[in-house]
Amino acid sequence: MKHKSILSLLIFLMGFGAVTTSCEDMLTPDMNRYAENFSGKDTIYFYTGILRNVQDMVEQNQLLGDLRSDLVAPTAYVSDSVSGIINYDRTNANANRDGDNGLLNRSAYYKVINQCNFYLAKVDTSAVKNNIYYMKREYAQVVDIRAWAYIQLVQTYGRVPFITKPVDNADTGWETKPEGDIWATADNLVDLLKGDLERANAIEHTLGYPQYGEFATGNDNFKVNSSYLRFYSDILLGDLYLYRGASKQDYVEAAKNYYYFLKEQSRKGVGVSGSYATFGKNINANGSYSYSPNINSWVSRGLAATSLNAENVTLLPSAANSTFGRVLTKVAQIYGFDSNSTNSTSSSGSTSGSVSLSVNYKSRQVEPSNAYLNLCKAQNYSVTTSDNTTGAPTSVEYYTGAGDARLAATAPIFETKEGGRNRYIVKEAPVTYVNASSTAGGYDFRHYKSIYRLKQIYLRYAEAINRAGYPRLAYAVLNTGLTKNTVPELGDSIAYDDAAHTKQLVYYLDSTKTTTPYHAAFFVGVDELRRAQAEPEYAKFLDFTSNNWSNVGIHEMGTGVTSSMDSLNSFALAVHGNIAKGGKIKGRILQEKERCAALAETNVQSIKRRVRLPWNDVVTLEEGGGTTTPSLEEQRKDYETLDPVEPLAADPAEINAVETLIADEYALETAYEGTRMFDLIRIARHMNLDSNTAADYGTKWLAWKIARRNFDGAPYETPATYDGSLFGKLLVEDNWYIISPVYNK
Repeated sequence: MKHKSILSLLIFLMGFGAVTTSCEDMLTPDMNRYAENFSGKDTIYFYTGILRNVQDMVEQNQLLGDLRSDLVAPTAYVSDSVSGIINYDRTNANANRDGDNGLLNRSAYYKVINQCNFYLAKVDTSAVKNNIYYMKREYAQVVDIRAWAYIQLVQTYGRVPFITKPVDNADTGWETKPEGDIWATADNLVDLLKGDLERANAIEHTLGYPQYGEFATGNDNFKVNSSYLRFYSDILLGDLYLYRGASKQDYVEAAKNYYYFLKEQSRKGVGVSGSYATFGKNINANGSYSYSPNINSWVSRGLAATSLNAENVTLLPSAANSTFGRVLTKVAQIYGFDSNSTNSTSSSGSTSGSVSLSVNYKSRQVEPSNAYLNLCKAQNYSVTTSDNTTGAPTSVEYYTGAGDARLAATAPIFETKEGGRNRYIVKEAPVTYVNASSTAGGYDFRHYKSIYRLKQIYLRYAEAINRAGYPRLAYAVLNTGLTKNTVPELGDSIAYDDAAHTKQLVYYLDSTKTTTPYHAAFFVGVDELRRAQAEPEYAKFLDFTSNNWSNVGIHEMGTGVTSSMDSLNSFALAVHGNIAKGGKIKGRILQEKERCAALAETNVQSIKRRVRLPWNDVVTLEEGGGTTTPSLEEQRKDYETLDPVEPLAADPAEINAVETLIADEYALETAYEGTRMFDLIRIARHMNLDSNTAADYGTKWLAWKIARRNFDGAPYETPATYDGSLFGKLLVEDNWYIISPVYNK
């Protein structure tokens, strides 16, 4: 018997119309059949139809999130369509007109939104079966999908019509004057969507999520449980608040929502055993050495072609053949992998499909940029040797020149007879083996598109808590992971001043409460942990005293396990060194280099003073070194009690420096997964809205990063070298976005 995917069948039952052309948008397709056979009490066919149309827009969304970023460069075989997007061409109609360019189709987003609007107008959330409001969970999912589609739309086009009513004709005029004249932007999107999302959130927290079993893709080795297709209102609310970033409260709300998902929905830590990309050191006969990447473990943790695990949060599957649904191969081909989809029938009569890929240097339209390759090269890969008995680190070795091991699994070298040796982007064609010369072995077609994965959510949580005033906790997400094993408890004691006859409560870091040697005195600090005590649990991350999750630092995924001897990745060097580097480009290149370098050294010394623990020396010892006596204690009883010193507020320079490190980590961990440009825009907005920096600081930062994508040097080397034309173009924020189509009707 032939098995078909729900995603392929049900669209045709509902009659959703053909792909629109350049003069069509959300209002043009024939919607007359939307209402046919649609019961508000039984909407599974309609719901899966919505998912099918998310499939239709997910590849263009992925490419628009990457091609405009700092991570790609065109090859000699680039098409006009791709070149126009990469170069922000806003004059050549064939390169930028929505609909004429095969990668630009705003209507694909609005088809999803309009389907959601039809569903939400019809669904009967009061329907009861077996004493359960069974439609509410599906309703919540549709609310989530619509919110996600709007986020992608605004990230791509900047300002778009906000439509919540179902559209069944082409004569509303809402493309240029939407209902209520409401336009969605980054500044108002959270307010437009949060009411429905908060209702969906309440449903998900109380009733959970719909479960529809497995979706067949046609590949017998890859069936996708519907739980992987879930969208989560917690994540979406976090994204909306983080995207707006208008105040500290926005970042707090984002952190709360990400925290809830990680604690209550995911219940998973980053970096369970065997999730690293590593290097092995090869000593040659002449005393030289090379490195052999081992990337299989990292690939298997969320990037593998046909296996899923806790790293996969939300995804869209690809069919293995058009017989079974939508085959998502466009991105793979632009990155240099031609596809061939076939069907086969077994002796029992069942049909299955498969997608095979072949490397083609002429199909390779883009390649990793110099900026990406040099960012990977600039990372410090370390190997720590530990004592066999105590487990305490005894030495650390840095593999000079090795860089970040994830590069080998993201953009390895392929060698073809005609095309020679070139790096290919392989997120759509995961490799499982790379030899010492970085040449890739086997690869396979990835049968799904990631919408969200776990490390990405942790990075967004870090981005949120950093801006909420916790840069050291945010850095710990990157460096060591947040667990009770690596974060000390906050201790307190009484400090007596026998000369002034005063006593005062003082605080210190109690590293004896950790099970691994605490090396984060520079990472967290007394002041930050004290401020965290006054916050809800989101700032304490899963309660440090009871969290048993095996979190490790996300940066460790490609640079080796951090230890107390790893000074190069200490907060003092990594963050305060970044402050000095950031001074090179602040205010358009060089003026503040010396001031920032001095600030870095001052802050390092200040941090060292604040985290020393001198209190035991003054609390229990008399002058001369003897122990306290009852008489002295009796005398001290009447000392004046001073209020504790208020904890220092977060240093704005630290917050900005940590945010740029998070931006780098997004590139290292999630490169070519469709989010890079959106990450840059969001972070640039944060910087612009920060009262401690110039109003255009983020704009210049984004323009500078993208304008340096072709520069072949270290990330902050010769900062005055960049593409001046592209830099100037990106100083105009409207140019960050795709031009919205204009209709003359």
